[in-house]
Amino acid sequence: MRPTQAVIHLDNLRHNITTLMEHTASRSANRRRPLFCVAVKADGYGHGVCEVAEIALELGAEYLGVAAVSEATKLRSQGVGGPILLYSLTDPAEFATIAELDLAPFVADSEYIAKLDRAAADCRRVVGVHLKVDTGMGRVGCRPEEARDLASQILACGHLRLDGVCTHFPVADTPNSSFTRRQAERLAEVAAELRAAGINPGIVHAANSGAVIEYPETWFDMVRPGISVYGYYPSGDQERPLELKPVMEFRSQIVFTKRVPKGTGISYGLSYHTEKDTVIATVPAGYGDGFNRLLSNRGEVLIRGTRYPIVGRVCMDQFMVDIGPEPEVQTGDTVTLFGPDQDGPDAEEIANLTGTIPYEVTCSPTARVPRVYR
Repeated sequence: MRPTQAVIHLDNLRHNITTLMEHTASRSANRRRPLFCVAVKADGYGHGVCEVAEIALELGAEYLGVAAVSEATKLRSQGVGGPILLYSLTDPAEFATIAELDLAPFVADSEYIAKLDRAAADCRRVVGVHLKVDTGMGRVGCRPEEARDLASQILACGHLRLDGVCTHFPVADTPNSSFTRRQAERLAEVAAELRAAGINPGIVHAANSGAVIEYPETWFDMVRPGISVYGYYPSGDQERPLELKPVMEFRSQIVFTKRVPKGTGISYGLSYHTEKDTVIATVPAGYGDGFNRLLSNRGEVLIRGTRYPIVGRVCMDQFMVDIGPEPEVQTGDTVTLFGPDQDGPDAEEIANLTGTIPYEVTCSPTARVPRVYR
């Protein structure tokens, strides 16, 4: 197996899901947690969609969340039953597959609803849908004042069933967000308006990771945690009351070392020159594996409990590390690019160095990087 691997620590995954479930139970009025829809989209945030789904269901999650029909197809092909929410809108050409796989898609406009109903009728299936309401995200969703008419349309369809009403939060990862609270109030008002019209809204849900952690008033009937499941907070602004453990360890090993004199240029563009006589180690991982080129001359890696600097530009398949003039490491030693070890970088540190977020970092390891489950 290739030395560059993404090791998935399943015990940490179990810990995070259990922690989130216990947190929501402890702060609920009746001491019972809301339903859980664990987001497994984007190949489980890079961790493996089927493997994450299996653990989530084992721990009692009631729903799984995907963004693409292909992701749900993979789950069903591996025998994963139960409800799967389809978060994103899709091409009508995939409506038949939605019906056949018994997926629960989000819907948000009249034409989409009508086409989905016709496709479900052709398949002789009834599809349970969740009406998405835009309360402030500005992405997908009907306006709150349109919700009752669209819910009525769904009820009038012969092959659709209204199973839920939902929204999404753009700033729930900021502390004391009045905007988030107002969104939750608006969703509650929509649900109340539907009930007043004799329409059962089904499962009402909104809370992403930020809201699960900080805003219990937004939990409603179900929560949809994402990045917190994988061990990270959604932003550095949010308080951190829960112990979350990074699940992914991106690692490789030293495959070559070379002693070089002071002033030696390293890697493409010779953007780095050694400041003294030293030893340079080569690691067989690069941006072709999802290790960001912006870490050139900036990032650090962990080897035998000590951090070492990345020197020169990260290449497509390799990068170099300065291990010092009298190195205590050698060829074959494991190199941690990021992971749960507190002595080394994690995905949040990588994100801060490269101007992105931990979500993108864990999603970055490419298909040629083997996933190893422990």
